[in-house]
Amino acid sequence: MLDKGMDPFSIYDELFREGFEGGIDIGCTHDDLPHRSEILKPYPGILLAGAMGPWEAGARETGHSEPEQEFSRIKSLDDIAAELDVLKGNIQAFRPAFIGEIGLDYHWEYGTHEKQHLIFETQLRWAEDLGLAVLIHDRDADDDMVDAIRRLSPSKGGVIHCFDGCERLMQQALDRGFYISFAGNLTYRSNTQLRDMLRKVPTDRLLLETDSPYLAPVPMRGKPNCPAYVIHTYECAAQTLEMEMEALKELVASNFKTLISK
Repeated sequence: MLDKGMDPFSIYDELFREGFEGGIDIGCTHDDLPHRSEILKPYPGILLAGAMGPWEAGARETGHSEPEQEFSRIKSLDDIAAELDVLKGNIQAFRPAFIGEIGLDYHWEYGTHEKQHLIFETQLRWAEDLGLAVLIHDRDADDDMVDAIRRLSPSKGGVIHCFDGCERLMQQALDRGFYISFAGNLTYRSNTQLRDMLRKVPTDRLLLETDSPYLAPVPMRGKPNCPAYVIHTYECAAQTLEMEMEALKELVASNFKTLISK
């Protein structure tokens, strides 16, 4: 949120005043745990996750990179190994509740597939060793993601974050004890398939999320997303599932509590 000009303190304060029960602050880079841990000290209801995402595989090595890609340099395997060491030290020091978000992203082709798999599978193994659940990012990598979860899913399971509608991935994840989490793109008019998939998720495995600062839901689409906007995703999900809003809120809150108590 900070890099989008938003003040996380005022956002969190307002959320908790309105009855917000808690959530997960997701990690993106190998070195961001110390800073985020400091920001979250006043908010024990927001759990910390730490990770090295697929974008830290470095710049795409063939073709064109993501226009706004922060990680614009090509990284060697030694560079990546050194950053994984930094992350491991931060995980040991700050003890996040989850490892995430981790995963594969073939849409922007960060680095190479080999480098993305090294980063992803190393952290899956850490999660098993540390007894932690994982938060998984998957974009245009469904086949490899299904295989990785089949082979290396930690016993604590985790969350398929910002689920995009692949039924094979959903089923493999459910079989391994994962939760399926939908973001603001659930509200987009063209996303009928995603709403169809929402109806197929067992109610005791359903989560809803913000994915701030991305994927702002209708009617906020086009603006930087923030946690307060998740109400619109709840409204869409309640309508899709033909549930009362309060019943949906209670369901998701119960599922979240079960996830964090594993």
